[in-house]
Amino acid sequence: MTFRIPFYIKALTAGLLFCLVTGLETTTLAQSVNKEDSSSSGTIVDFYNRHKITSDEPGIHEFSFWGGYSFHSTNGVWGQTTGAELGVMGFRYNRKLLRFSNNYLLKYVMEMNLHVQYHLSGTTQNVSASSLSGFGMTPIGFQLNFRDNHVLQPFFKSSAGFMHLTDPFPDKRGTKFNFTLEVGGGVEIKFTEHSSFTLGYKYHHMSNGQFGQVNPGVDSNVFYGGITIF
Repeated sequence: MTFRIPFYIKALTAGLLFCLVTGLETTTLAQSVNKEDSSSSGTIVDFYNRHKITSDEPGIHEFSFWGGYSFHSTNGVWGQTTGAELGVMGFRYNRKLLRFSNNYLLKYVMEMNLHVQYHLSGTTQNVSASSLSGFGMTPIGFQLNFRDNHVLQPFFKSSAGFMHLTDPFPDKRGTKFNFTLEVGGGVEIKFTEHSSFTLGYKYHHMSNGQFGQVNPGVDSNVFYGGITIF
């Protein structure tokens, strides 16, 4: 079987790269207008070199423990399974990448979903009531914090990865291995110099990317909270 990456994984990756490149170019050009030094090339590399966060800066690495819950799933953008509950808890690693305009902080995000629990109510046609557990990982992720260096920092976050369940989703016609996509935001509340508390929401999608006989998918509204140490 030829491996196929779902279109929404490709779209997320392309979208993140486009936003990052476009944002960096726009900021670079805006700053170049005010510079008297005409020798500046105005490239993305120049911007990165000026605003990158070096490895010797304190707090560059962040470690979070978090948990969240979705009370119901919706017949949403991709998912067709309704009435599914989702509980998840995990570990997150953030690496601060760029700080610019004295207001924005861009982080790379990788999450390990240590435990995932789905409860399917059976309200969707051809999907029986059941309970599925598993784990997952999101190796592709970015978070943009606003109001950097403030106590309250709103943020936007998006990531993509996979989830492996103990049983096929939604039943034997599906697969144990599924792809995930999530997008959302929240607020990071810094309460000491080396720790913060996060409250957030994410729209979480899971499906098998057409590898199974059926692919109903499930879209969940996950509310979560966590503690970050850096």
